Amino acid sequence: MKSAFLILTVLTVAMVSCQQAAKQQGSTKTTNATLFWTGEIAADGCGFEVMIDGKNFLPQNEDAIPAVYKESDSTQVKLTYMPLPEPIDRRCGMLPQPRVMEAIRIISVESL
Repeated sequence: MKSAFLILTVLTVAMVSCQQAAKQQGSTKTTNATLFWTGEIAADGCGFEVMIDGKNFLPQNEDAIPAVYKESDSTQVKLTYMPLPEPIDRRCGMLPQPRVMEAIRIISVESL
């Protein structure tokens, strides 16, 4: 009886912990950010990079960023995003080493 209660307690705690972690990872944030356009990946560029509070991130879904932001090397924007748990390892351009950065998922981008 005690072992069944112990197993049930452990499973309940594990389930609650996983749900809390999923909520934290799934929460969206809105902030001012700088978008850096480095060029098309197919043409030896590295796509978009995002700077938030002095820290650089790679967007998982660059296609969510409107093409108008490709007209300038850097643009100040209001960004709604979701932090992702795994970094992105992007190999692009003429760089021999990978660019591993924290990842975000873009929800929306607005000009300032």
